[in-house]
Amino acid sequence: MRTCKNKGKESTLLLRAGKRCHSSHCKERKEMSFHTDQPITIHTYTSGEQGLFVNAYLIETPGGVVTVDGTLTRSDSRAFRSLYETLEKPLLAVLVTHAHPDHVAGITELVQGKDVPIVALASVKRLMEQTEQAKHAQWGPVYQDEWIRTWTYPNRLLKDRETITFDGITYRAYDLGPGGDCDANAIWIAETDPKVAFVGDLIFHGMHSYVADDHLLGWLANLERARIFLQDVETIYLGHGEHGSLELLDAQRDYLLTYCAAVKELAQGEAKLTEAAKQALVTRMQQYAPEAPLTFMIALGADAVAAELARRK
Repeated sequence: MRTCKNKGKESTLLLRAGKRCHSSHCKERKEMSFHTDQPITIHTYTSGEQGLFVNAYLIETPGGVVTVDGTLTRSDSRAFRSLYETLEKPLLAVLVTHAHPDHVAGITELVQGKDVPIVALASVKRLMEQTEQAKHAQWGPVYQDEWIRTWTYPNRLLKDRETITFDGITYRAYDLGPGGDCDANAIWIAETDPKVAFVGDLIFHGMHSYVADDHLLGWLANLERARIFLQDVETIYLGHGEHGSLELLDAQRDYLLTYCAAVKELAQGEAKLTEAAKQALVTRMQQYAPEAPLTFMIALGADAVAAELARRK
C-alpha cells in the first residue's frame, strides 16, 4: 500500500500490491494483498477548509469506479468529478454514508448526465428529504454561488447488513441509526481481502467534531457497536481526517467524553450554555486538541449537547 497526500486538494491511497508512488508527497509504505483477480485502488479527494476538510472516495477496480459520498461546494464537487474522469472508467455506483450536505450535495455534480445507482439506507434518503430545504436556507446565503442548490437522491435502497456487488467487489451496509454525527448513519464495508471500511462521520481524526445534531450519547454507543463490525477490517476510511485502524475509535471516544464532561460542568444542569461558558468550552477543547482545525464546531454543538445531558438528569 502506498499513501500519497496532497494537503491542498487530493490524496491517493493505492491498495494494489507492487504499485509505485512517484509523488513527492508520498510518505508511507505498507503492502496489502487483495484478490489477485480484483485489485482495487482507493483514491481520496480531501476538500479544503471551506469544504470542511471532507473526504470523498473513488474505489477503482478493473471494470469501473464506485464512489463513496460527495463533497460540499460546487468547486470541490467539480474537482472531485475531474479526478474521477482522469481514471477513464465508467462510474458504477455512488455509496452514501449519511445525509449531511458536505457528503451528499456534490453527488449532483458527480452523476450529472449519468444513469448511476446511488445506494443508501432508506433512513439516509429520508433524512436527506427532510432536511434539504432547511440546509438550503441555512447555508445557501453563506456559500452563495458555491452552494449546490439541488440534491440528487439515492435510487437504490438497502437494509441493514444487505450487500450489493459492483465489478466483483461486494459492499455490505451496516445501519448505525442516530449517533455519529447524524440522525441516520451507515458504515460501508468492502469485503475484499483484507477488508476496508468507510465510516462517514462516525470518526473525525485530527479535527474538531460536529456534535450539533444531538445523539452524542448514541454516538458513544455506536463507537462500541462498530468495534464488532470493524474487528476484521484493516483500514478505516473517514469522512474527515486521515484513514487508520481500530485505534481511531478510541481517539473519537476520548474526544467525545472530554467534550461531554466539559459541557456538563459548564452548563451546571441547564439546557444551554452562556456565552462565557461557551468561550470556556472552546478554550478547554483547544487545549485538548491544540492543532485541530474546525474550531467553530466547538461552540456550535454546545447547546445541543447541554440539552441532551439535561434531559438525562
